[in-house]
Amino acid sequence: MKTKYLENTEKDIKTAAEIIKNGGLVAFPTETVYGLGGDAENAASAEKIYAAKGRPSDNPLIIHLSKASDAEKYAYTNELFYMLADRFCPGPLTMILPKKDVIPKAVTGGLDTVAVRIPSHPVARAFIEACGTAIAAPSANISGSPSPTSAAHVKADLDGRIDAIIDGGICGVGLESTIIKFKDGRAVILRPGAVTEEMLSAVVPVRRDLALFDKPDENTRPEAPGMKYRHYAPKVPVTMLKGSHADVVSFMKEALGKDNATGVICYESDRDEIKGRNVSYLPDDPEGQAGNLFAFLRGYDESDAPCVYSVTPPRTGIGLAVYNRLTKAAGFSVRHVGLNIPVIGLTGQSGSGKSTVAAIFARRGAFVADCDEVYHSLLKRGSPLTKELKKRFPSAVKNGKVDRPALAEIVFSDKAKLDELNKVTHGVILDEVRKRLRSAEKEYKFAVVDASQLFESGFDTECTAVIGVCADDETRIKRITERDGISREKALSRTKNQHNGDFFRVYCDMTVENTGTLDKLEESVDKIIKKYIG
Repeated sequence: MKTKYLENTEKDIKTAAEIIKNGGLVAFPTETVYGLGGDAENAASAEKIYAAKGRPSDNPLIIHLSKASDAEKYAYTNELFYMLADRFCPGPLTMILPKKDVIPKAVTGGLDTVAVRIPSHPVARAFIEACGTAIAAPSANISGSPSPTSAAHVKADLDGRIDAIIDGGICGVGLESTIIKFKDGRAVILRPGAVTEEMLSAVVPVRRDLALFDKPDENTRPEAPGMKYRHYAPKVPVTMLKGSHADVVSFMKEALGKDNATGVICYESDRDEIKGRNVSYLPDDPEGQAGNLFAFLRGYDESDAPCVYSVTPPRTGIGLAVYNRLTKAAGFSVRHVGLNIPVIGLTGQSGSGKSTVAAIFARRGAFVADCDEVYHSLLKRGSPLTKELKKRFPSAVKNGKVDRPALAEIVFSDKAKLDELNKVTHGVILDEVRKRLRSAEKEYKFAVVDASQLFESGFDTECTAVIGVCADDETRIKRITERDGISREKALSRTKNQHNGDFFRVYCDMTVENTGTLDKLEESVDKIIKKYIG
């Protein structure tokens, strides 16, 4: 088959539409990545897509529409679909709905549901409208390889396998769309993307699918693209590195010292320290990381790198999507550097009962580093931290000693001041935590770091797993008033700038629901140890 190369012109888009109407395949640009399109109502077109990509036939395709109301022909819609479509569509959001018979099961991987998306890229929209039908389209690459963000990437994978490629330039987002399903009035995230949890949760209740970062069960039928099979991977093996940034940089420099051909994905801010012929520098901002990741991964196929070591990005905002794609590209290969024991991060809201859970871990043989206790130990009269706090919050430091209730009164009623305190304290506290962990690693099998500001400090990227402890608001307020001897009003003021429970349910690897029953807490801790420590 000879592949045609088409431009972004009205004439070429009409040519591409005729290919679709005749049962052919056309790669086209979207704001996320290039898609490989076929007629969504034609089972034979879907079979051609699977064959061209070498894609397993149980991996469902996404149908692309020009407007949300077109979904009525293909799926059974609901109120939540239109609420989210009004806010985020056209855009990088895919929603799973019960399908109608007009969509063959060859398109949905045998499922009774269909994934629906309305892309915002002007070429994609013009192409779909010219076709006059929904376009079934996965990413336009060989199955398992990094998704294409340019027409050149598509050509490298699919030249001679498909009928045509429309060149629409470089894709803006660079990662595939967010995929959600609806369950019990919530949006459940099956694949993270540029429409983030924070954005979705402003409209509807959100939770993360429990299998989002787990290695998939080969016997499970995937509900959405990207859930089961190895994805986004170059031919060179990739390993993600977890640990302090200093330890990760040290490991990369040592690896390059042994073999300068080693592939490394680090940050732009590391450029002065890390140098090598196969080093890729991710922008320091998450959006830039999303836009460049697949191009970097593809670049290693043309290199002499024997392997690739990558940083682990923070799991907030679109960074969660970057983390997800890197995890898949690495085939879940993660190496912890710096420390020789697994580290469980323990976080949650004030009054949720983290200390109780930490004590259970300690009874199970864990070394526990309590960040609040570490903070207290660093607030000695005249200490460097105390002097810095005196500069920032003079009324909270008297006679060289920090008045903690006065400091709490200042920062917990003003988020900007709380952020300023965190900037001062996070680095100092974590440096001390790392010292304690290094001292403990010869004696203990694993460690637990109890930190309410785990994500804000960035320490989540150093953890084997992050566990969130959650409790209902009334229980938390009661615990805080009794523990700290303060009024209900002050307890409410202290908690108002904290994340709600859904944040921890979304971002943590697992959560512990602390209802006050010790037996249940111990059972939850044992499950965590079995899963992450062994």
